[in-house]
Amino acid sequence: MLNDLIEEKEVLKKLKRSRSALWRLRKKCGFPEPVLNYPARYRLSAIQAWIERGGINQRACT
Repeated sequence: MLNDLIEEKEVLKKLKRSRSALWRLRKKCGFPEPVLNYPARYRLSAIQAWIERGGINQRACT
């Protein structure tokens, strides 16, 4: 499972968003929370599942 973790900077590149935009996505759009806080690491599988469910186009974001 450790190979499923990616750093926050990689998430920002993948989504083409800033850190503050990522925070808003977590609060308003159900974006997955980081698994580790320092340095922030996210599960790639959780991010891909969020994107497949619609990402920012989900009903929760409107």
